[in-house]
Amino acid sequence: MLLDNGRGITYILRVIDTLICPVAREASAHSYCNSSMKLRLFTIYLAALAAVFCLYSPPAQAAREKAPEIQHIVVTSADGVLQLSASVKNAFNRILLNELRSGTELTFVFSVELVHKGTKWFDTSMRRTSTSHSLKYDKERGEYLFSTPETRENPRQTASLVEAEQWMSTFSQMHIAELSSLVADAPYAIHMQAVLKQGRLPFNLGRFIPVWQISGIQTDRRTIEFRY
Repeated sequence: MLLDNGRGITYILRVIDTLICPVAREASAHSYCNSSMKLRLFTIYLAALAAVFCLYSPPAQAAREKAPEIQHIVVTSADGVLQLSASVKNAFNRILLNELRSGTELTFVFSVELVHKGTKWFDTSMRRTSTSHSLKYDKERGEYLFSTPETRENPRQTASLVEAEQWMSTFSQMHIAELSSLVADAPYAIHMQAVLKQGRLPFNLGRFIPVWQISGIQTDRRTIEFRY
């Protein structure tokens, strides 16, 4: 039987206390229990506590849910511009939904890099760009407010969570590059990644997202290759 966070942690802590504390008390009552034994018991207790909180931490819970992934990738051209459309499947999990309902504004960042493919080791980066979608829940009106950087002052509104999730997870007709900058019949690739929730430790490890942060929620990198 699965337990929720609070009940699960309480139950496991009680098990730890039942198993370890009597041993410690019995050992303390005998002369052969020296400081080294007490230290080992204390170390075991701390390790057990750490395991409990790691198991029930939000990142661990998110990992047990379906991972977000980029799908429905379409590359088109219009008005002399190379465009990209894509969507993120499984974009919302319990962590994000709970934050949204509590009044926290969610921001999804979709980042793209266009490269001119050369040899295996010498791809040339041509352009990096990104766009963001934001969503906030208005408790008083019972509506979800969706916006992009361009529509910040006039957000789109809906009472449907399903519709709001669709708006947030769909990125349409992103401007990738001017067609005039591409060479005919040359090989190209587009790398893409979506960050759904930033973490707290800015290690600057992301290849495509300058402020990628560890312990957040993001998709794996996807790549699509094509010839112009």
